[in-house]
Amino acid sequence: MIFVTLIEDDPVAADLLKDYLSGEELKIHNHYASAEVALERIPTLPLPDIILMDINLPGISGIEATQRLKQQFPDVDIVMMTTFEDSKSILGAIRAGASGYLLKASSSAEIRDALQEIHRGGSFLSGRIARKVLDEFRDDLLVQDAPANSHQVEQLSAREQEILDRLVKGESYKTIADACNISVHTVNNHIRKIYEKMQVHSRAEAVAKAMGVG
Repeated sequence: MIFVTLIEDDPVAADLLKDYLSGEELKIHNHYASAEVALERIPTLPLPDIILMDINLPGISGIEATQRLKQQFPDVDIVMMTTFEDSKSILGAIRAGASGYLLKASSSAEIRDALQEIHRGGSFLSGRIARKVLDEFRDDLLVQDAPANSHQVEQLSAREQEILDRLVKGESYKTIADACNISVHTVNNHIRKIYEKMQVHSRAEAVAKAMGVG
């Protein structure tokens, strides 16, 4: 069972998501209507496997809440949901540490599949959002110093290079662990080192940088 904490201020959307995630494999066991309440309550309770959060919350935004939660609980996956495909918000969420980004218009099957993939150690961006992210990062890379990017990638160990190559191919953490004959925990440790050396904060940024210098 994958336990999900929902942070959503719209009661209609919240009820719909609870209905979507009421099966045998996924369950919403806590729901908060604001980031303020969530930030106060989550540290006092058993941590969920995934936090599903609206990006456009009143008061503290979903992006700011993600930053705070990832600082406290770096291993908890956070998935953002929104109605709009706004590039600035998408990139802000990814840089804050979100593991996935879904449109609220996504089907129930897509939402369930995304959460299950993230729980297995992968990440998820719905198709249209993924295209926006790559386009935005590609534009950023054009104005960056290419030799500096190359140097960052060259700093990686052979194992880190292999894992980065597999991230670029879209493989999940579990698939990478099996292929490299290591644990998912070890994969996570390597990925943290990759982020540090490449000066990025998310899988999407690491992949985009690798594509820009590959």
